[in-house]
Amino acid sequence: APQGEQPNAAAIVEVKNPPSTAVAPSTTAAAPLASATSKSSKLSNLQERTGPAVLMLGATFLLLKYTGEKGLIGLILLMQLGLYTESTGVVEAFQAKKGSSIDKIKSYPVMKWWWFMTAMIFSGRDLIMQHTSLTGDQMNLMNFCMSAASLVGAVIQLAMLSGPGTEDLYREYLGKLACCHFSLLFLVGQSSFWIKTVQEYGLGWVLFPAFLVIVNDTMAYVFGVLMGKHKLIPKLSPKKTVEGFVGAGLSTVAIASPLVKRCVGGDIPNLGRHAIILAVYASLVSPFGGFLASAVKRAHGAKDFGALIPGHGGVVDRFDCQVVTAPFVYLYLKNFYKVES
Repeated sequence: APQGEQPNAAAIVEVKNPPSTAVAPSTTAAAPLASATSKSSKLSNLQERTGPAVLMLGATFLLLKYTGEKGLIGLILLMQLGLYTESTGVVEAFQAKKGSSIDKIKSYPVMKWWWFMTAMIFSGRDLIMQHTSLTGDQMNLMNFCMSAASLVGAVIQLAMLSGPGTEDLYREYLGKLACCHFSLLFLVGQSSFWIKTVQEYGLGWVLFPAFLVIVNDTMAYVFGVLMGKHKLIPKLSPKKTVEGFVGAGLSTVAIASPLVKRCVGGDIPNLGRHAIILAVYASLVSPFGGFLASAVKRAHGAKDFGALIPGHGGVVDRFDCQVVTAPFVYLYLKNFYKVES
């Protein structure tokens, strides 16, 4: 400062505290660490899922070894009960959190299971006729009468409602009715084709497509963990990746021919071609059953449909892709596969 003047305080502070030359850590430097942490978490999740999966496969193997087709049919019937219970339960739990007043309709639980029994009798009509003296026409008449009774009962119950908020109750009841019927159509109805397949074509043609879906699902997870960078359907299923989808498809097709020989066996013409076609379907179409299930869970704030299987969730979580495969396998075999060959 010039002689006789006080030095500028700001200048003193500036000299004592010169601008920092340190470089802020780059955000990109943390990216590899975050990626490695995410990959480690996914691998840990895979290990957690492996144990229950092995136990399920082992239990299924023992069941089929000692009970055969009858054991599989019994297992399918139990699965259908679980599929229906879990899928409708997710919607009911969500509406309960919102303060649903559907409890005012006392007949709803009765109607819910009446619809289930009606669908089960319809889808299992061939099985029922094999063990009873009922004919196909009698089964049709029984199913029609049950459907008509549910229609009349539902309308009478709605007509008996009165007071404020009746319109809201109508919407809630009709929403649950739609949920129940969609569950019956998409889950119970499609899974009933397993019974038709095992009765007409044997255990091998149920097990082979089931293993294809398992391989596809497993390899999609593995390829997604190791190579996944591009999201496939981020809004519905954020964990699914393009790399996982493609890698799983190639793996499923590659294993189809040797796998079908182990499951079906025999010197069957064009067996490899049949296997490849089913593998392509299991790779391109079956995963969309899982995508739809993810949308349902996301819409209703649920992580899983159930907690029956540790690391996997519920029955729907494990068989959402399988049920999409069941009708295609039966219809394909019916049209393009000859048992006598």
